[in-house]
Amino acid sequence: MLDLSGHNNQKKDIVFEKFREQLEQSGLKIDSIDNENLIHINVDGNNLEISLENVRRNYERDSDESHITDLVQTILSYLSYPSDVPNWENSKNNVYIQLFPNDFDFNHLISEKVTDEFSKIYAVSENEKLTWISADNLKKWKITKLDLIKQADLNANELLAKTKIDFEIIEDRKLGMIEVEKTFLKSSLLFASKIKEKLKADIGFPFYAVIPVRDFCYIFSEKDFDFFANRIGTTVVKEYQNSGYPITTEILFISENGITAVGKYPTKK
Repeated sequence: MLDLSGHNNQKKDIVFEKFREQLEQSGLKIDSIDNENLIHINVDGNNLEISLENVRRNYERDSDESHITDLVQTILSYLSYPSDVPNWENSKNNVYIQLFPNDFDFNHLISEKVTDEFSKIYAVSENEKLTWISADNLKKWKITKLDLIKQADLNANELLAKTKIDFEIIEDRKLGMIEVEKTFLKSSLLFASKIKEKLKADIGFPFYAVIPVRDFCYIFSEKDFDFFANRIGTTVVKEYQNSGYPITTEILFISENGITAVGKYPTKK
């Protein structure tokens, strides 16, 4: 008999069982599990590859079933994008980057790996709902991936221009926080091409940032790295562990070369 949990049968995999149960209640089923313990779900010819490792870690920490539910809801949200998506002219002004942990690979979504912890994908944000953008959407819209990337950057820059960045002064050093009405776009704005101009007067460029969850972001100057890196770790890990939308506990360096991880706060003692 195939062990669909990918784990030893001597110890019941509660997370897997609850995940499978919630999937089946939603009308989905697990098709297979590969040698790397990635769960495969095939829907209308689309193969979803899903890892439960982060969910297991969070569940073992606090026994909160919402971590499993959040993953199932993310899958359902992805699968629910309408086949008759609005045309490009009606959608383009609402296209933004979203950051997503590398737990699973929706291989036909338009995505780019940023670090070993997370990737950026593209979504249309309308009426408090996010619709993920796939290669299929691009064909229907008759646009290229480059068109999509340029439009997302244009939208991000326009939003960034209207966005306030608050700075807390700690021992004569500035710790920045992005304040935007659509809080799920806080971390996304770090990818706006005009972030350099937005911050250069306050903290200069390049700079560092942490984005433990999609609606939480700290930024600080390159010269203040040692000061803040040694002080914000507890907050970063707490946000990461208590959110339904975790991204990473990495410390990110934002420069002319893009975004790179230079360190990571451990989530286990």
